[in-house]
Amino acid sequence: VKESRSSRTTPNYELRRYAIARLLQPSCTMMVGAFRTYLNIHIGKKTCKRSIRFMSCIPSRYSDSINPSTSSYLQHHQHSGDNHTRSGITNNIRGFQRIGFVRSLSTSDSESESKYIKLADPAPGSPFHLALPVHDLDIAKDFYGNIIGCAEGRSSEKWQDYSLNGHQIVCHWVGNDYRCQDYFNPVDGDEVPVPHFGLALTKEQFHSLAKRIRAAGIQFIIEPHLRFQGQPGEQLTMFFKDPSGNNLEFKTMTKIDNLFAKYNVADE
Repeated sequence: VKESRSSRTTPNYELRRYAIARLLQPSCTMMVGAFRTYLNIHIGKKTCKRSIRFMSCIPSRYSDSINPSTSSYLQHHQHSGDNHTRSGITNNIRGFQRIGFVRSLSTSDSESESKYIKLADPAPGSPFHLALPVHDLDIAKDFYGNIIGCAEGRSSEKWQDYSLNGHQIVCHWVGNDYRCQDYFNPVDGDEVPVPHFGLALTKEQFHSLAKRIRAAGIQFIIEPHLRFQGQPGEQLTMFFKDPSGNNLEFKTMTKIDNLFAKYNVADE
């Protein structure tokens, strides 16, 4: 019903105006608050020069097929204008730019950027760290990267980082003449070389690795076989060397829960 001009001066009309204003006040307050937040994020953050780090996990089997400059993911988000990260902050913050699955990181306005990808995740709990001396980094890279199947991490001219099932091993170049000096200790009838290192694998992983070692023409120091038969520590084991003479042992426990079973083993 249309109101007359005279009715707008009545007390009831003024009361209705007051009630409407009170109803709209929370919405106006919310709009002002949202606009202030927008300014804080999109304008205030532009002067932020703090280091912003985002990690990205790329399974190694997919890393070779990713082309950051032609990624469909990148093209989609360039055209759609989707600037949201998983933390809700825009990707247009200075110092960070999303390039497909590869992240670019810079802490200043300079054009220099540190680009990186992550090809492996750390093992659960407390990953182990081991540094190895080697005589040639290129040969070590072929052995640990291609034959053993370790994902590569950081590297320099003098060392290389690898993930051994999520554990960190680092190959350090110490000179072309280096070869590991062996000592031996009898274990269940075998002359076991020390020092050595390796992993307790699943049965499938153990046999798969043994096939790769044979296919690469690497000689076993101790052939794959069963030891401690019938005992709590029963296991399949094998020993071989890397190109610098460092000894590796890989095993698979018959019962993995018995890996640290405590009992006395008779010396032979």
